[in-house]
Amino acid sequence: MDEQTGAVIDADFFRKITEYEYGTALLQRVMKELNLNPVMHEFVAEIELRDNLYLQELMQSGAIRIICYSDYLREQDKKSYDEYFREAYERINYFPFPEGENIYTYADRGESLGEIRSLYMARKMGYLYFMSDDADSKTLAKAFFSRKSGIVVKTLYEVFVLCKERETDLTWKDIKVTAANAMRTKQHQLNQLKELYVS
Repeated sequence: MDEQTGAVIDADFFRKITEYEYGTALLQRVMKELNLNPVMHEFVAEIELRDNLYLQELMQSGAIRIICYSDYLREQDKKSYDEYFREAYERINYFPFPEGENIYTYADRGESLGEIRSLYMARKMGYLYFMSDDADSKTLAKAFFSRKSGIVVKTLYEVFVLCKERETDLTWKDIKVTAANAMRTKQHQLNQLKELYVS
């Protein structure tokens, strides 16, 4: 990869790759090794990760770009975005979007709101990767965006596999703590990663 490729970072992915390392070093290294340019939707940064000190550190240093609605939503896009948002919300949550709420500012935990907003942003801005450990992300991408749209959803496990496939300099020692903690309920994935990195 010659040019840096955009990678949209979701809240759950960000937490997992930073909290077990007590910092952003692993995230930044993964991004650099894969030649990715990390970006994040303003809703994820300002609402879902509002009090996250690691994100604040990255924002202050300019190591992550925060994308605002105005960066990708023009007036003529708003009707189609409204339709997409409401349909995606209902598909994921199994109930209609609350009446009278604003689709741009509505916030509630556990409703995949960051994923819904981030995926649309990724498509509109032409970003290749959406890094998310939320199962709803792949469901949404498959339901609303064709393969031609180019959005590839990657979990933390898949990102570590990609690092190995691309022959980065990451070692098992580099990812062991994060992998062991992030995948403690997915022992088969942890075992596969260890085998991939150690063999």
